[in-house]
Amino acid sequence: MMKLFLLCLLYIQVFSSPRDTVAQQHTTGYVNITEADTSAGILILVNKNHKLPEGYRPPDLVPIEEAFNRGAMNLLRKEAARAFANMCSRAAKDSIALWNRSAYRSDTVQRELFENAVMRSGTQSAEQFSARPGHSEHQTGLTADINSVHSSFGNTPESAWLKENAHRYGFIERYPAGKESITGYRYEPWHYRYVGKKAATYIYQHKITLEEYYEIIGKQTRKTTR
Repeated sequence: MMKLFLLCLLYIQVFSSPRDTVAQQHTTGYVNITEADTSAGILILVNKNHKLPEGYRPPDLVPIEEAFNRGAMNLLRKEAARAFANMCSRAAKDSIALWNRSAYRSDTVQRELFENAVMRSGTQSAEQFSARPGHSEHQTGLTADINSVHSSFGNTPESAWLKENAHRYGFIERYPAGKESITGYRYEPWHYRYVGKKAATYIYQHKITLEEYYEIIGKQTRKTTR
């Protein structure tokens, strides 16, 4: 019996997937919180377990091109803003209209949004779609909500175009359907995060999340791909 038990245990350790491992790390919410590694540049990981330093603000925020912006929060990091404009310009040639609805947010703005969400929906529900201050990707200056903030956006031609092409410009769908147990958030077809073409292509091809990418690629790759 002991031999059989040990064989079963070995099987579980060998064949458990990275997805299972990452899911175990991220389903518990705001626990085991560490400071987000700002030295990782465009590959910084910010989620319920990785918090930005208080008051963090990227040093190179620039306005998104006016033609591709309809939001008051219209700043992205310079590299991401350029990639966003290129992506929207290419989409326009395919008769797809894309624009920013909300990009960079300070932790002060995020606190207001989170507290309002809690008042409307209660803490447990709010934490499935709104980040606590310091835990929002929007504060990195690498994220844009595109066109809409309703799940029905996932059924539009614009969303279909993004799913198939965003990686070519360095963007990933950050909170895809079916990955809620890993990302910690509901499906958000409008939420796109800039990680650069190399990482975005890998994530797209392997159908994984940024959390899973971190698990697979490791710290050394994160620090050399900036």
